[in-house]
Amino acid sequence: MICPYCGHNNLDGLDNCEECIHDLSAFDVPTPTGGLQQHLMEDTIGHIPFDRLVLVNPADSVAHAVSRIKTIGIGQAVVVEDGRLIGILTERDLLNKVAGRELNLDKLPVSEVMTRWPETIAESDPIRVIVNKMAIGEYRHVPVVRDGRPIGIVSAKAVANYILKFSGLDF
Repeated sequence: MICPYCGHNNLDGLDNCEECIHDLSAFDVPTPTGGLQQHLMEDTIGHIPFDRLVLVNPADSVAHAVSRIKTIGIGQAVVVEDGRLIGILTERDLLNKVAGRELNLDKLPVSEVMTRWPETIAESDPIRVIVNKMAIGEYRHVPVVRDGRPIGIVSAKAVANYILKFSGLDF
């Protein structure tokens, strides 16, 4: 794609010009032709049901966070400080950073295990944004924020169900 700002010839799909670093994401968006493609391109995150939130503080123990996660029956907790999102504690974090180690989970703070500053989305973002973030980052859960405060979380399962709804496939 040719950068409209500096004329540099960039590879297709780049978000920023390699030469002048200007944002190119608005210039390289495919035009939907209808059906599922149109829903993915034009519908917003607000069209997908959010999963329930488990909120924990960074100073909470991992044992406390795991107990809350199990009680609610979901796969992650959102870590907040003064109501603002600062991290996420996922099953993957627990498997990679805690499982198999001799740790006292009652004394281990969430801040030592969580993923700091996770990717987030807004209700007004197009669904294509979360599909891209999940595919590129290999995320299964992405927090939805409003003014830096978590209001929900979208799971890969919820995105898959949304896609199936408009795919025309019968199961």
